[in-house]
Amino acid sequence: MGYSNYKKIKTVTQRFGLDAQTKMLFESVMPIAPSTWLLETLKKAKIAPLTNEKTKSERVISPILLEIAEYYQDQITLFSGEELDIDAQSDLSGACDFFFVLQPHKPYIESPIISLVESKNEDMEYGRAQCAAQLYGTKLFNEAEGKPMPFLYGCATDGVEWQFIRFQNDVFYIDTNIYTDLKEILGVWHIVIQQFLVSNA
Repeated sequence: MGYSNYKKIKTVTQRFGLDAQTKMLFESVMPIAPSTWLLETLKKAKIAPLTNEKTKSERVISPILLEIAEYYQDQITLFSGEELDIDAQSDLSGACDFFFVLQPHKPYIESPIISLVESKNEDMEYGRAQCAAQLYGTKLFNEAEGKPMPFLYGCATDGVEWQFIRFQNDVFYIDTNIYTDLKEILGVWHIVIQQFLVSNA
């Protein structure tokens, strides 16, 4: 059963004996100004219609993630479309939209910390569920590699709305806030990355 087959987060929690709660994850978010490159890239993205997941991923989501990846390029690596297969018994396998790993300049996935899912058909519930499945798969992957993480983060987005999930102690904490302002979205990404850098220091 691939990650994309999970369409409700309740299915993930029941299948793997986990829990989910809603919680405000970020009490104070400092807006971060986007670079000129990002603003120009997003402006050009509107030249052609953003009618499907592929175009949104290429023209909107990827540039935003690349902005973050460049800022922290000496600490993390961004991956797109990589397989994260756990084992046949876990029902967790398949390609993932995006991953950040806590290793710089890696040619392969090692120590993944953040999973981002593009919500299919602009269905954020579906996106949250797939993200949750990938987060649990990430936990199992890191444990199998002997590099368990105290917490993980995920994000579901349709390119306009961005909702974050913190996975810790087998509980998915779904942020009560959904971000749409670019400066706030970048601000949250900086908070998330810095949490990992502090915990790994």
